[in-house]
Formats: sequence, C-alpha cells, structure tokens
Amino acid sequence: MLSVDKFCPRKLLTTKLKFLNRYEVQFYRNEIDIWFSNAVGRPCTLVRSSGSQNNTCLNRRCRDVEIRLNFVNEAQFLLISEESVADLNHRLRLKLQNGSHEKLIEVTPSRFRPNLVFSGGKPYAEDGWTNLKIGNTNFTSMGGCNRCQMINMTSKAGNVQKSNEPLSTLASYRRLKGKIYFGILLKLYDTIEHDARLSVGQEIFPDTD
Repeated sequence: MLSVDKFCPRKLLTTKLKFLNRYEVQFYRNEIDIWFSNAVGRPCTLVRSSGSQNNTCLNRRCRDVEIRLNFVNEAQFLLISEESVADLNHRLRLKLQNGSHEKLIEVTPSRFRPNLVFSGGKPYAEDGWTNLKIGNTNFTSMGGCNRCQMINMTSKAGNVQKSNEPLSTLASYRRLKGKIYFGILLKLYDTIEHDARLSVGQEIFPDTD
C-alpha cells in the first residue's frame, strides 16, 4: 500500500501548467515519484497545490475569472446525478435495440470524472439548479459541463479503449449551441475561511429559478 500523506521537505516550486495558469506546489517524497513513474512508464512527479497563493483562473475556458482553481480548467467541482447516468444507460440500450452497430456499454458516474455524485430526483434536474446546499456548505451552479471525446475512453489493464459512446448518444439529446452538456459545474459560495466539510450521505437542498 502506497502512502502519500507526507510532503518532502524540498522547497516550494512555482510551475506553469496548460492554459497559462501558475501554481505554487509542494513535492512528495522521491519514492512516491518512483512508484508513479514505474506504474505509468514515464517520468512522473506528484505535486500538490500549496494553497499559499490565490491561483485565480487566467484562461478563457473558465466560467468565472475570479474563481480559485487547483489544477483544473473550468471550475472547482463537478457534480453528476446517478439518475441522469441511469437515463443515459437506458438510451444506450435503446440505441442498440434499434440497430446500432456499437457494442453495448454501461457507463458509471466515474466515466465523467466527477468529484461529487448524488442520487434522488428526476434525471437532469440539476440543469435547473442555480444554488445548492450540501450539508452546511453552499455552492453556486456555473452551468453544464461541456463534454468531449475523453468520456469515450476507458482503460483496462493499462490499455486505452476508444469508442463513439457515450458522447454520440449524448449529442442526440444534450446538445446546446454546438456543445454537449452532462453534469454541472459548481463553485464554493462560502468564503475560504468557512469550515466547509462534505461527507457521504449529506442531503442536498437546491434552489431553482
């Protein structure tokens, strides 16, 4: 079991990632880098944003240029509904029954790389949320997450497998102004000083227009 809970006492480094964002980062121990390098098959360095700088968004893909980001492109959080995923799987099965030549796939919420997953309510109810409260923590919806070919890729035994799904099916009913949306992006509404903690099983209280 690999433990990554301790930082290496090396000095902080300011690094530049894609889309012009700069971050001040902390390193982990050398053995952590070696483990990931061996697993991936190329040199890797695991770092963590130190949080000592206010890393606001500097790229055009962000919904809010004042938002604080750590190694992400558009928003702090991505929320996915299990009911929306179930509806998508239903449409994938119907597509196969209607003569599609694609291999049947069953997607899970993890296919969309969320950090928040919830259950309950109707499929795509999250599209209409403007603000929401999870436990005692408040969030603001920044709108739908625009999807690309990445959700068509899966990894099995180190090999990447590609198909046209589920993006092709999503495009048939989730396209808006040339973009395909699934899930919603959130930002923390409370201040950084607020003790924001989330745990499994907390209720969601959404607001809608």
